[in-house]
Amino acid sequence: MKLGIFSHCTIDQIKIGTNSYDLPGGPACYCGLAARRLGFDVDLFTKFGPDFTFTNELQKNKIKFANALSNKPTTKFVLEINDSERSLWLENTCEEIPYQDSDADGILVSPVFDEISKETLDEIKKNSDMVFLDPQGFLRRKDSQNKIFLDRT
Repeated sequence: MKLGIFSHCTIDQIKIGTNSYDLPGGPACYCGLAARRLGFDVDLFTKFGPDFTFTNELQKNKIKFANALSNKPTTKFVLEINDSERSLWLENTCEEIPYQDSDADGILVSPVFDEISKETLDEIKKNSDMVFLDPQGFLRRKDSQNKIFLDRT
């Protein structure tokens, strides 16, 4: 079986006290790797910039990501953890993911922040037999300092 995933690969900068770590992130990476471990073939429909240095991990796991490279920087989040408090900031946003037809048995739509338009979502729903939606990225907003919050619906 094949799973198609529409989502940005991200760079997640984790700050804990004075330490800082840059890690791959986003459902494109995590769900893609989990699906491969469960035996699925995986096609990513994603965008990332030349600053995304984690493509070897995707290739090593035989995750396909054609047309993913953008001239814009990769979507990047900064997660600050102080004791039990956590704050999330948006540092970069890569380009929108255009619709691409897929022969996958199922499609996971899991945006992180504004990378999938309503029109693209409509095309996915129209052309796919099975669609799963993680709405997180449709609900996220940013304030004037790029701090992320969830919009109540």
